[in-house]
Amino acid sequence: MEHETFLILLKDPAHWQFELFLIFIFDVIIGLLLWPFISKFILHHKSDDDRIKELERRVDELTKNV
Repeated sequence: MEHETFLILLKDPAHWQFELFLIFIFDVIIGLLLWPFISKFILHHKSDDDRIKELERRVDELTKNV
């Protein structure tokens, strides 16, 4: 059994092809499948933040008038 060191893996083109293949599968394909859910989640929480800011603004206005 051959021992693999960092330098051996660094010089091995097959290792880099496999790494690029894994990056493509996990980053691109899974990212494209999950992006609609992620963007919906982000928009939902951004709208919640906007509502909270609006409520805080209204509370400030009401407390200044009292």
